[in-house]
Amino acid sequence: MISQPEDGEYYRLLDKLYKEIPQTGATGEWFSIPKPALRYEGDKSIYTNYRETCELFRRDPNHVMKFIVRHLATAGYVDKDGRLNLQGHFSDTQIEPLLERYVAFYVKCPTCGRPDTKLVKKARVVYMVCEACGAESPVRTAQ
Repeated sequence: MISQPEDGEYYRLLDKLYKEIPQTGATGEWFSIPKPALRYEGDKSIYTNYRETCELFRRDPNHVMKFIVRHLATAGYVDKDGRLNLQGHFSDTQIEPLLERYVAFYVKCPTCGRPDTKLVKKARVVYMVCEACGAESPVRTAQ
């Protein structure tokens, strides 16, 4: 028969065990929204790392652009180099919350919260299909 440690002994051993476990700085989450890199030319704001952001989201740059332009109430286009050109001066503090909102609505799975999703159109309805858990959720078009 295995002897059970006394309450005090148990907690002492537990504390010792927790002290020996190495602490990690990482959260375990590989997905993070990159900070927008902006530069200004005249009255335009140019989002220079826009293509990389869209590749991380695994979304069509035009889809992301329409979301950003609509919420900033401005005009914009994606140039041949994959940069987003916005009419007017906008700061990264104005664009970051929009990217977070876009990710919440169009990238992260509402079931498991993972960003491993793709948008699929079936019979005029757009669905978010999660490659991690297999969930399919219809996507609301106006956010």
